[in-house]
Amino acid sequence: MTRSQQIFLGLALGFALFLGFQLGLAVSDQWIVIILIALGCGFITRFVLQWFFKRKNHG
Repeated sequence: MTRSQQIFLGLALGFALFLGFQLGLAVSDQWIVIILIALGCGFITRFVLQWFFKRKNHG
């Protein structure tokens, strides 16, 4: 993974965690649910971007 891809991945993860936290606050009042939703958004973003970068490098 190139340096620019790492920077983009870091920014996207931060943004996904922020949006996941906001979504969790809108859905539930329990902190564990809010944290799990935010982490879920972060993991989904990470795996999608890694798949995209890997596909882009091989294609």
